[in-house]
Amino acid sequence: MSRRKRQDSSDEDEFRLKRTFQTMLSTVDQLMRELSFACGTPLELKLVNLGNLLAKGVRVELKKHLVSVLVNSLGKYPGQASAYATLVGLINVADFEFASECVLFMVQKVGESVHTRDWNKCRGVVHCLVDLYNCRVIPSSYILNLLAAFMKDCEALKDPDDLVGITPQVRRDFLAYCVLSAMPLIGRELEGEAAFEKLMVSLQIYIKKRSALHSTMFSVWRDFNQRDYLEVMWQQVDGMRQNHWAEPEHQLIPRPYKSFDETLRHGKVHHLKNYCLSAHEKGCRYPAPRVCFRIFSCDSVGEIPNLPPPVSIERHLLEAQILDMLISFHNERKICADSLLMYAASKPQLPVYYCIVEVILGEMLRLPTAKWTSITYGSLLVELCKRQPDKIPQVVVQALDIIYNRLNSMSVACFDRLVNWVSHHISNFGFNCQWSKWAHSLPSPIDPSATNLQPKVIFLRELLKKCLRLSYHQRIKEVVPDILANFLPPPVLPHFNLVDETLPGAILSKDLLEAMRCPRASPEIISEIIKSSTGNGPLKINVFTQNCLHLGSKSFSHTFAILAKYQSVFKDLVEGDWKGQIAVLNGVFDVWVASDHYKFVVAEKLVKVFIIEPINIVIWIFGPSMRKELTKMYIWELLHSTVRHLKRVQHDVEVVDVDNPSACDPVVKRVLYTVVERLVKILCSAPFAGEGTEEHYWFQWVLGRLEETLFIYADDFKVIKNKLMKISEKSSDNRPEVSKTIEAFVACVL
Repeated sequence: MSRRKRQDSSDEDEFRLKRTFQTMLSTVDQLMRELSFACGTPLELKLVNLGNLLAKGVRVELKKHLVSVLVNSLGKYPGQASAYATLVGLINVADFEFASECVLFMVQKVGESVHTRDWNKCRGVVHCLVDLYNCRVIPSSYILNLLAAFMKDCEALKDPDDLVGITPQVRRDFLAYCVLSAMPLIGRELEGEAAFEKLMVSLQIYIKKRSALHSTMFSVWRDFNQRDYLEVMWQQVDGMRQNHWAEPEHQLIPRPYKSFDETLRHGKVHHLKNYCLSAHEKGCRYPAPRVCFRIFSCDSVGEIPNLPPPVSIERHLLEAQILDMLISFHNERKICADSLLMYAASKPQLPVYYCIVEVILGEMLRLPTAKWTSITYGSLLVELCKRQPDKIPQVVVQALDIIYNRLNSMSVACFDRLVNWVSHHISNFGFNCQWSKWAHSLPSPIDPSATNLQPKVIFLRELLKKCLRLSYHQRIKEVVPDILANFLPPPVLPHFNLVDETLPGAILSKDLLEAMRCPRASPEIISEIIKSSTGNGPLKINVFTQNCLHLGSKSFSHTFAILAKYQSVFKDLVEGDWKGQIAVLNGVFDVWVASDHYKFVVAEKLVKVFIIEPINIVIWIFGPSMRKELTKMYIWELLHSTVRHLKRVQHDVEVVDVDNPSACDPVVKRVLYTVVERLVKILCSAPFAGEGTEEHYWFQWVLGRLEETLFIYADDFKVIKNKLMKISEKSSDNRPEVSKTIEAFVACVL
């Protein structure tokens, strides 16, 4: 009996120890997470609490867990590298061996993050290692050796045309960015050291010799060449160097370790082996080059008090820290909004709200593609406006006015993102915006006709269509001022004219309607009626399509239901027949001629249920009858939706190659090649026209859509790069603008 009691007691002790350990794991995870974002507790107190917890004798399992969490946190929250460095510094004072494990693990992860393409983690770990020097954990010699290893590839560039073996510029740019962004952290401490000054000279030479041709192609506005991000960053850091690395005001460089200076002095320095960065791996995808996005300046909105100049280190630090918060919390809009607003509140002397809105919009409109979906940025801006209604909404309105006034020169590749964002944003605030102000900025007299292709007119027209999708016709009609009333499309009503018995196919339509309205109607009966009727195949298919859509016109649900009921009839009529499938699409267009939304949704559904083949959507879109539709958003929504659907169908669920996740399938390749080929053909056949004419605007719009398509499917176009160049060569004589667009894409993106 006593033996059983002892055994039970032993089990209870073991269970208690496991529970205590699990509790400690959860506590450590929670405290580590709290280091990553601003909340009511000061950062220094968080570090003290975490340091005290870890100073009470740490089990081996907890040490391994903590080291793993530390490095993962640096990947998720690279902007908090200084906080994690301070934590390692405090650990170093209490447990030298444990700190050594942390440092060695981080050094190992630098190379691993490059191998796994985790660029945020790479930058976060490098910045943490740099700050470990400030925390007296590692010597300056190792930091200088680490940064020199990153600059090795950059120093090999002797001439702008030198390819340096197979090392691409995007790799050298990323490595230079890691080094350059670390300079404000250690510049004051290492100024005058020969190795440090050599690094600065190497950076200066590389920035001067590297190619920045991408800045023109990636500019949001055609009449304003946005400056390359790395060039501006060098100018900002160099300005700080010329000022002898004087610390920026308002604590823009986070240095939490200063609060623990006396404690950190007692830590021992870890001496490490020289670092060697792994060489470039063929096919590795590095971060795309960037350009600086600026909308707030004195000439755009008047003087903004205390806004740091574009080339000052303060402007860089503000933008970099805001961007780090977006990277860390973009999937958690409430936490992200809280972090951004607390950051702004901590620096009341600076116009941080302007920088927040500018950075978010810059990322949303970023070329060649945005990092996340438009709804990610839009929902964050809505959250910010609701949490800070006295300041953020006014800044957003100012930004939107500036962008609207620059629409004439805005890249078409950004247009859809802008319309989608604005419609979503104003839908959260009763669709109230600067309607009257925007209307009065249009040329007088205002021409709302479909032939008016001026950018501002197209923007207002497409914006109102998007608003109708998010609301209903009467609501939008009440909000929009009378001056813009003609921009509103008519109420959504189907157009069914086959009731006129004099029209071709009217007799068949009458027979089909009678049969389809019968409760006992079946696909077999309908198919028999169609086959037994006279007339050519495309006409019969068009009539059948119109009848289906007419009967299902009450709602999308009714439309989808009747398409599902007669799906077998459609497939029997059009499977493998491109002319028949075009007839189906023409039938959709005939019934919903006045509704872009219905045309898009129904055509998309026909593709997803495999009635229409993706290649035939492309043929139809770029057919002669659709030429005027190419200036409307729904056509391009349909095209991109079709390609996405095709890629989902063709590609396996498992993706092995991290560098080429889209691995262009032959079917996808054929469709994309056809898209570019037909786009170029239709552009080259366009008549030459003077600036400001309808044909001029049409050409510029469709040319911008070509560029957008190339950007969206850049990974796929790598496979057919040579074919793209052949298409470009054929177009160079007729339309050099088309050829230049393709050549610039190949040079800057591929």
